[in-house]
Amino acid sequence: MQYYHARRNLDFSSSPSSSPLESLIYGVVSPDEQLDTKVQLRNRLNSGRLSNMPAGFPFRHVLDSRGSPHVVYDSYEFREELPFDSRCTGKLPAHVTFTTESADTSSSKRDYLTWNAYLPKLDYLPYSRGPPPKVPVAHVRVDKAVMDTVYGRYIERDPRIILRALSVSVELGLLVTITLQHFADCPGQFANVVYVGTANNGRRSVLFTAGSFGYR
Repeated sequence: MQYYHARRNLDFSSSPSSSPLESLIYGVVSPDEQLDTKVQLRNRLNSGRLSNMPAGFPFRHVLDSRGSPHVVYDSYEFREELPFDSRCTGKLPAHVTFTTESADTSSSKRDYLTWNAYLPKLDYLPYSRGPPPKVPVAHVRVDKAVMDTVYGRYIERDPRIILRALSVSVELGLLVTITLQHFADCPGQFANVVYVGTANNGRRSVLFTAGSFGYR
């Protein structure tokens, strides 16, 4: 089963036209190296090869009094080291976080489960008092209403769904929202689960329709 499909809008083999950047920690960072860190992160997310990913990803599992695992929506963060061999540090840290958030829309207030991926900001600023600040490079959120459907169970059990959505977000530079489209002729019975991409200018488009799912 394929969990999403998104048309590739970025050519990762091409080099940006910007000039090299410089950081006191990492030295001169060429455009190719900047792009390479994003490609590395995208590939690891897409393949699921993250060495520090917590057990139970994309959530956390806790045991109840009977010893049965239950999903909890507690916030967490983990760090992944990316090779950066041309620098004295040898590695570049990427961070992945999970939080819950609320967002107001024109008609209602929605609650979301949110994952973000960050890379260090590499530029001319002298971050002499510590590591450079983190810059978000991927943003995925799931409408909590999706978790009430059968597809929500898939999200709980299969980490590839969120990992690959993060990979798409890195590649296309879009906020990826997994949400519902209800059927007008049978409300409350089934809903379409869709992946919506939102650009920085607010433009939205449906990247993929996962399918029609009943409620749990």
